[in-house]
Amino acid sequence: MPDTDWEKYITKRPLPTYAERLKEIEKKVHEWKKHKYYRQHGLKKQEVAEQLGITTNNLTNYVNAMEGMNFSAWINSLRIEEAKKIIIKHPEKPISDVGNYVGHKNLAAFKYAFVTVTGQSIEEWIEQNIKKIDTDND
Repeated sequence: MPDTDWEKYITKRPLPTYAERLKEIEKKVHEWKKHKYYRQHGLKKQEVAEQLGITTNNLTNYVNAMEGMNFSAWINSLRIEEAKKIIIKHPEKPISDVGNYVGHKNLAAFKYAFVTVTGQSIEEWIEQNIKKIDTDND
């Protein structure tokens, strides 16, 4: 019979499994992404972990296991996917504005991240995808 409240707690609530922890983190990340918090300039892993209410180790483990990349690459991929949607929806917007909106402070960083994520320059991607949209709409 447990003598303290802590011992009662331990005996009544087994520790969550790794899969259960990942599932809980996944719910939090989904909500975080839904609000597009990844667009904040200068995001640091510690800040994101605090926003999610988890440790930086848990965030690192989640991103590595579930997204298959490191934290920086994950944030960049979220930002670039958002940028691609904006470019398609608003092709008249200056690229520097799009980059700033999705969280890149300068155009050079945005262009570098775009190439890293997509394997194409912004200009190549626009040419290929805007033509595709125009063709699809004909």
